Amino acid sequence: MDIILFIARTAFLVLIYVFIFILLNYLIRDLQRTGSLGNNGAARRGATAVIPTGSASPLRRRARGENGVGVLRVELAPDKYGISGAEFNLAAEMRLGRDYDNDVVLPGRFASGRHARIYLQNGQYWLEDLGSKNGTFLNGVPLTRPAVLANGDQIKIGDITLKFVRWGYEVESDHRMRPGAPEE
Repeated sequence: MDIILFIARTAFLVLIYVFIFILLNYLIRDLQRTGSLGNNGAARRGATAVIPTGSASPLRRRARGENGVGVLRVELAPDKYGISGAEFNLAAEMRLGRDYDNDVVLPGRFASGRHARIYLQNGQYWLEDLGSKNGTFLNGVPLTRPAVLANGDQIKIGDITLKFVRWGYEVESDHRMRPGAPEE
């Protein structure tokens, strides 16, 4: 009887160690996927890169270049993500979410793997939620169907707010140049 009890206890301990190992392995992989953003994920996929946002940077001016393509700018994000102010060049179609195969990788835990997409159709950029669990908000309103994006629109995905900038320079409503706009 003692040998059976010894085998049962040993098997139980092995199961506990296997469970802890699997749990730690899962946690480490999840942290590696969402813990680093920047160029790491984008560079591996050959997708959109993060552009430095310093006002003296020549890349900033080219990102919003004269062709009207524009950028997505991270307006608000928790400091722990380290992405505030990052800019992503717009493409004909871009996917946003937590997975590394997206064009814009969002580290927020409230972002789905494939959260939303921005696509160009008939000269206009559209935003579409891809059935995300926590939803996509356009200017504070939940997105229920694809919507046309206008210059300056705010896109909120989880705790990250992005700004859609289509034109070379942002202009206030009274048509004055906004403070901090890049000089020509």
